[in-house]
Amino acid sequence: MMVKKVFALLFGALLLASMMPLSQAQSLSIVILVSDNEADSTLAEELAKMLNASVVVTTWGVYDPNITAEIMENAPDKVIIIGGPDAVPKDYETDLDELGVSCVRWYGENRYETNLEVLKKAIQEYPGLFENVKIVIAHGRDLGAIKQAKGIEGKKFILYVDDNLTNTTEVIGVLLTTRNVIILKSQLMNNRTAEQIRERIRERVRDGNITEENVTVTAEMAWEAIQLAINRTETAKEMLDNLPVPAAKRLIEIAEKKIQIANESYNEGNYGKAYGQAIAAKAHAEAVIKLASKEWQKVIHARVDIQLEKEVYRLEVKIKVLEKAGIDVTQIKKKIDAAKVAIQAGDYDTARELIEDAKNMLREAFMQGKGKIKENLPVNPPSGKGRGRP
Repeated sequence: MMVKKVFALLFGALLLASMMPLSQAQSLSIVILVSDNEADSTLAEELAKMLNASVVVTTWGVYDPNITAEIMENAPDKVIIIGGPDAVPKDYETDLDELGVSCVRWYGENRYETNLEVLKKAIQEYPGLFENVKIVIAHGRDLGAIKQAKGIEGKKFILYVDDNLTNTTEVIGVLLTTRNVIILKSQLMNNRTAEQIRERIRERVRDGNITEENVTVTAEMAWEAIQLAINRTETAKEMLDNLPVPAAKRLIEIAEKKIQIANESYNEGNYGKAYGQAIAAKAHAEAVIKLASKEWQKVIHARVDIQLEKEVYRLEVKIKVLEKAGIDVTQIKKKIDAAKVAIQAGDYDTARELIEDAKNMLREAFMQGKGKIKENLPVNPPSGKGRGRP
């Protein structure tokens, strides 16, 4: 069965990794860029604690150059993106490449595969990082279970599982050299899945401390899920903005109906139903964001002037970071102003050349000015969360 195969595969890799010292690469200034997807963002937060890295959060599926600006304000040596292009748009990779910042993306086809890929890459790049780590196993779509996992004290790594054990969904079961494993049982994790996980663990951690905790859907948990669904649906509607995507409009209707049912169930005190409907609504809204994002890419691709205006805007946002640090950007601004004039005149070839010159100048200014930018860093920088169009 796939579960056994995954457990066995990861056990071998993790056992070898535990015998190696932690890479000195941790001394680098690292930023982890992740979407506000609850599974990926929690994964990022826990990894950041281990790496002493900063976390920057973007709205799921939405590109916002202000998020790139926040990354710049951290003056990182390296950026790790957690999540696929649907969650964290490729525009961020383009931005970082243009700035000369080293960037890698760790992801899979879904949150479970992303969970697995992050673990593999982290072991590969930072051997020994997971020594004596407490393992917390939770359902990957259960907001309450993920929140409870975050609240567990100590050095830990959260592993996500799904009840569907067919060949289309892997159960990610990972045991390190730890002797401390916690299984969070919730309404989304059925007893069969929990028992299979226990069996796999007991086969390899015979003398370990394997405990289980129940996750109960509370009024607060249901309310938070409803608010998340509402926020995601509003973002989806903004992204859609009269685009000709009938399927997306239908998904919006379904999401809003589920939110309505969730609110009614909440008011009736049926928090479990409210919670489940809210999670389903959020998933539908995210599907809309994905569809709308692809449609916007088509619109932008068809209009050269819009493409160039987008490039200019991205540059202007980045320039503000340099200005704030006291770096001279006079010549870069002149290039951008000239590009704007060229765009208005329909001279797109000249505009492109000017924009490329501005990008090169900005990259050089950023690389040379990293020291000044770091001087402005707060002691505990907050995570960011932007909203914007692709």
